[in-house]
Amino acid sequence: MSEELSRQRRFVLSGHQPVYLPGILLFNKIALSDVFMFVGHCQYVKKSWHARNRIRLGERELWLNIPVKTSGRFEQAINETFMVNEVWKRKHLGSIRQAYQRAPFFETYYSELEERLLAHAGSLGDLNIGIITMILRWLNIGTRVVDSRDYDIQGTKTDMLISMCRAVGADRYLSNEGSRDYVDEERMAEAGIQHCWQIFEHPTYSQLGTFVPNMSVIDLLFHAGPEAGKLISSCGRIEPGRFAPVTERA
Repeated sequence: MSEELSRQRRFVLSGHQPVYLPGILLFNKIALSDVFMFVGHCQYVKKSWHARNRIRLGERELWLNIPVKTSGRFEQAINETFMVNEVWKRKHLGSIRQAYQRAPFFETYYSELEERLLAHAGSLGDLNIGIITMILRWLNIGTRVVDSRDYDIQGTKTDMLISMCRAVGADRYLSNEGSRDYVDEERMAEAGIQHCWQIFEHPTYSQLGTFVPNMSVIDLLFHAGPEAGKLISSCGRIEPGRFAPVTERA
């Protein structure tokens, strides 16, 4: 965040739970933001993106699932969720190699991904944060990244978004359209925060076969290489919500 943005208090925050090998949508949202916050203090949800995602293997989709400890841990946070074993690492890496070894930029990224997966010994949340941070570097997306654990974030849903904005001094918050069911835009405006929407159009790119959208971002990276970052940055835009902050209505 630049000094000018800080002084004007007009910069965009977005946030998301740390998810496994996320798709293009999340990285576009990060690219559109001035600050991005990982919210791994939120509750882990079974069979969610927290511990799985999709790659393309031939002409079909393949789910990569991480087995995690859930027995007796019904309200555990993503940052407090741990893997059952390490067998899945070799399985995932083998599937990724099988799926993409003929892709033009496979060798550019696979070795570092393999090294990170095999070396990780911490929580699911920290694994996902490490992978996303690494991919942001690959994509040359320079958005400032922060962690909710470093702030006193309170509440859930809209209250949490307000708390996040106040923690970093943001006066704009960016959500994807999947959040429309729980974001109270008027309440955010009353708190002095302009809520905005990410308007996203999934890009097409050359794959090994008929194009299939909504794969993990590694699908794009292995096929497009250094051009992936430009493609991601250009496939979405920010649209202001319905309510201007109270401070701007006067």
